[in-house]
Amino acid sequence: MKKLRIAQVVSLQESIPPKGKNGLEFMVHYLTEELVKRGHDVTLFATKNSKTSAKLVDVLPYPAAKKRIFGWGGTDYSLTSLTKAVEMENEFDVIHTHIGQVAYYFANLIKTPIVETIHSPIHKIPKRYLPKKKIQDRYLKDSRNRYKKMHHVFVSKNQKKNAFMQNSGSVIHNGIDLEEFKFKKEPQDYFLYLGYITSNKGAHLAVKAARRARVKLKLAGSYKHCEKYFEEEIEPYLKKGKIEYVGVVNPVQRNRLLGGAKAILVPVQWEEPFGLIMTEAMACGTPVIGFDKAAVPEIVKDGKTGFIVKDFKEMAKAVRMAGEIDRALCRTHVEKYFSVEKMVDGYEGVYEKAIRGFKK
Repeated sequence: MKKLRIAQVVSLQESIPPKGKNGLEFMVHYLTEELVKRGHDVTLFATKNSKTSAKLVDVLPYPAAKKRIFGWGGTDYSLTSLTKAVEMENEFDVIHTHIGQVAYYFANLIKTPIVETIHSPIHKIPKRYLPKKKIQDRYLKDSRNRYKKMHHVFVSKNQKKNAFMQNSGSVIHNGIDLEEFKFKKEPQDYFLYLGYITSNKGAHLAVKAARRARVKLKLAGSYKHCEKYFEEEIEPYLKKGKIEYVGVVNPVQRNRLLGGAKAILVPVQWEEPFGLIMTEAMACGTPVIGFDKAAVPEIVKDGKTGFIVKDFKEMAKAVRMAGEIDRALCRTHVEKYFSVEKMVDGYEGVYEKAIRGFKK
């Protein structure tokens, strides 16, 4: 395809890639590096300590999440980053933002198309809170036009279903760097829960399922700001050799845990937009046993790369069948559908579509 001049814009909350966390900053890192590799002229608007092969415009000396300046809020940092990119708009064929709805306010003001990836959950607005159609047509016409001028990218079909303008966007699943995850053919004798230890992630349900199935479970992740939940729902059931909390893990420890598990348990309780841990687990050959909620059915192939269940009782039953899953198939599934290359193929298509649409 034609080589493009692309701006990648982030909120400045974390560096690219981030240190000590996962999430959208890693997706931006993967996307940026692969675009540069493919010959595109990429400019990254981020913090000075970011590591990138693209041109770096350092909008802030350090991540705002580590040290805030001027008493600013999160939106102020996002606006600062995007404003800098907008001032340089003539240098780009497309501006790609990852900062939420701030870009919406610039849509009618610049002559460069904007692509916005929505990484956060979208909550459907109840009809009772929506104004009457006559009022919408008169006062929200400008808002609709702004949305139409942008091209939105959703990270899952489930996320998109609650969108304000569903017909104005594409779905591109997040991709991971498969070289970072080593396939392990034979697991050890334990199951795994890995992620923030909170009620909306369902850590307590993973514990219930493991106890019901009488299997070993390791829990890894932070419970910061959820200390009471951990004390009441997790700690009473911890027992060495049975259910163990192994703490917060770094990438090396994470991959070792993922590869050694018979399966990873994902009893998600909220509308999580994607869920990277599932693709990371399958890349190591580890099946996923997850609740039929959020993006789980889009990521896990039921009966092939894991099991999709409705509650912790069904999860306990699925735990006993984890050995029936072909671990090699789990890896192949990620290679085919959730690689960085697959993700960037999608974004290249979106950039061309956004540019064509903007010209019209």
